[in-house]
Amino acid sequence: MKGMGQAGLFVQGLAGRWYTEDMDNVEVTITDAQFEPSKQTEQAINLLNQDVDGILLNPASGEASASIAERAAEQDVPVMNFDTATLSEDIVLGNMFGQRRGGEVAAERFTEMLNERGMADQDVKVVTSVFTFSAPTSQQRLYGFTENLPDNVEVVSRVESNGTPEETTPKMVNALRANPEVDAIYSNNVGSGMGALQALQQLDRYKKKDEDGHVMAFGIDGGPTLNQRIEAGYYDFAIDQPLHFYAPMTIELMVKYLDGGQDALPQVGSTVTPGENLTVEDKEVFGVNPWSNNFWGPAPMTEFESNDQTWFPWLKASHAMITEDNALEPYLYGNIARRYQEQQ
Repeated sequence: MKGMGQAGLFVQGLAGRWYTEDMDNVEVTITDAQFEPSKQTEQAINLLNQDVDGILLNPASGEASASIAERAAEQDVPVMNFDTATLSEDIVLGNMFGQRRGGEVAAERFTEMLNERGMADQDVKVVTSVFTFSAPTSQQRLYGFTENLPDNVEVVSRVESNGTPEETTPKMVNALRANPEVDAIYSNNVGSGMGALQALQQLDRYKKKDEDGHVMAFGIDGGPTLNQRIEAGYYDFAIDQPLHFYAPMTIELMVKYLDGGQDALPQVGSTVTPGENLTVEDKEVFGVNPWSNNFWGPAPMTEFESNDQTWFPWLKASHAMITEDNALEPYLYGNIARRYQEQQ
C-alpha cells in the first residue's frame, strides 16, 4: 500500500486480509509505505526476497514504482496494480476506477439537478476544489467534470489544496467570500468535500437541500463522515469508488493468473461481469457484509494509457452513486470504515 493513514486506503489494505481470512491457500502480507516511494521500493524488495508468489501494488508513485515491477519480472513474480497505476509494461493487469469518467458522471448528475431545480436556463456559478493538482488523477477528475458542463455553467474559481479538510477549508472560505453568488461546489476527493462543508459552516451557508440558500455540494469519493452528511442532506451526492473491492478482486485475478497464466485472465475488449467471469464472494466480517453489492461491474477490459503510451490491460471498475437514499448502506467503504473503527 502507498499508505494506510486515510480511511479509503486503510479499508483498501485491510480488505485483502478480511477477504482471505477463510482462504487456507492464500496468505496476505500488507505493507504501508507512508506515501514514500523509496520506502515502498524497499518493502517490495524485501517481499521478493521472501519468495512471494505475487505482488498487488497500490503505488506511491506511478513512475518510481516501475522499478518494482521490473525487478519482480526479472524474478518471474507477477505484479498487478489496484487503485492507481504503475507506468510499466511489466504490470500484468490493473484494476482501477475510471477517474475521468467519475468527473463526467458528476457533471451529468449536476446537470440533472439544475433541470430539477428549474435552473437549466439560468447563469450558474461553480467553484471547483481539487487535491494535489499536479497529480494526473486529480486532473482527470477535474476535467472530466468541467469539460462536460452545460453552457450556462461558469467555473468562477478553483481551490487547490493537498486534499485535506484542514488545508481546503480556509482556501474555500476565501473563494466563497470572493464569489458570494456561487451556486455549487464540486470537490474531487473526500477531504476537499469535507473542507467545502466546513467552509460553508463558517460562513453560515450550511443548509440542507430543501432549505433556502442551499449551496449544492458534491463530488468524487464518499467517506465515514461525508456519507452521514449526504444522508442528512447537506452534501448532494458523491461518486464512490469500489475501494474495498480492489484487493479482493485483484487477489482473485492473481490466483487465476498463477493457476492458468495470461489466458486465465479477462482479455482486452471483453467485459468482466460479477458472478460470471469474476466472483467476489459475499462474506461477513465484523458483523457487516462489505461485498454484498458488486457495484464495480460490469467492467470493460481496456488498456491503460498515459503519457502517449499504452502500458497494461486495465479492468476499468465502475462506481456507486451515493445519495441520501443509500448513504448509510453497508456496502459503501466509508460506512465499512466507520463500523470497523467503532469496534476497535
